[in-house]
Amino acid sequence: MANMEHVQLAKRGRDAVARWREENPGETLDLNAAYMSHTRMPQVDLRGADMRDSDLMGAMLHRANLSGCHLNPSHMYRANLIEADLTRALLNGANLRGANLSGADLTDADMDRAVLSDANLTGTKLNGVNLSRANLVGANLTGADFSGANLNGASLVRANLTNAKFDGADLYESVLNSPVLTGADFTNGIAGYTVFQNCDLSEVLGLDHMRHDAPSTVGIDTLCRSGGQIPRGFLRDAGVAVAVCDFQEALAGVAPESGDCFISCSAGDVDYARQLQNDLRGHGVRCWLFPEDARGNALVERHSTSDQEEVERWVRTYDKLMLVFTERGIDSETVRNDITQAQELQQDRDQWTLFLVAPNSAISQSRNRLARSLSSAHIVFNLAEGGTDSADYQDEIANLAAHLRQTEPAADGVPKVEDMGL
Repeated sequence: MANMEHVQLAKRGRDAVARWREENPGETLDLNAAYMSHTRMPQVDLRGADMRDSDLMGAMLHRANLSGCHLNPSHMYRANLIEADLTRALLNGANLRGANLSGADLTDADMDRAVLSDANLTGTKLNGVNLSRANLVGANLTGADFSGANLNGASLVRANLTNAKFDGADLYESVLNSPVLTGADFTNGIAGYTVFQNCDLSEVLGLDHMRHDAPSTVGIDTLCRSGGQIPRGFLRDAGVAVAVCDFQEALAGVAPESGDCFISCSAGDVDYARQLQNDLRGHGVRCWLFPEDARGNALVERHSTSDQEEVERWVRTYDKLMLVFTERGIDSETVRNDITQAQELQQDRDQWTLFLVAPNSAISQSRNRLARSLSSAHIVFNLAEGGTDSADYQDEIANLAAHLRQTEPAADGVPKVEDMGL
């Protein structure tokens, strides 16, 4: 257990700790299993401290010196570690989900099995860091320096790796699924049994200067998204068949497929959603059902490890979300959560993301506040249930498909005044 005098000392902040260090040279702080959730300790010097199993959820450690600290497996959910010094820190299995590590120095830190999903590591120094088996799902790693890092078995699903550097980084058995790779530099990086799934490699640097210690998996979706611009030498060294290499060259100049689209609906609207899916696929739209009763548990145990951190069946990465716009749909908490997420994405991306589809006119006459708010802020596509053979239905489904196949600004999804009859 922690030395409570040391815990109170750390909570008093930078100056108190500095005086203690002057009076007790050579001693280290004992903060083992300390509860310091949401404590404000900016610029505090805790180097070398024993902080194993400590709770630092939401702690403010901006520019703190945590070099050489034993932080395995501490709980640092959403902690503020901006520009913190974490060089040589032991963070094995630590929970850093949603933490802000932008500009931090993690050189030579040990982060085996650490949870960094949704964390902000913009511009972070990760030179020589051990990130084997780490969970980096959805992390923002823009401009991060992975030179010499160990990423064996790491999950980089949906990670933003814009302008990241992988000079000498070991990506053996790591998974890159739907990452953002614009400007990433893989020169001298090491691959082997690495998964490149749904990646756009067309703007990645240094692919033809990677070392391949074993074959890797390069998905057909990666070939399509890259538009025939993957270096042939990279594909050959990754073990891709010659016929597939020839195939990817035929993709040069071909317009990319429409992005992934999911249809959110209540359990009672599944049959209608399935008909909608079939009709849209007939118009070349890639879409999948995402009903409320086909998901896992959304709750996340905050002390969980990278193996059990979240139920992935609850999570979808999409370019567009269609909502079956009915009373029972907006009465569903699950569907309402989908609406909120899609609206946030639409605002962040400034791209039309949320599409409302009404199977009847009842929703337009609803007195539900959310229904009225959505109708006024988003174009509603009226596709009458059971009227699939009508000319109006066919025109409207073709119109919807045309919008789903292209990228449009968020403003295009807002009803015009004349369309609202005002």
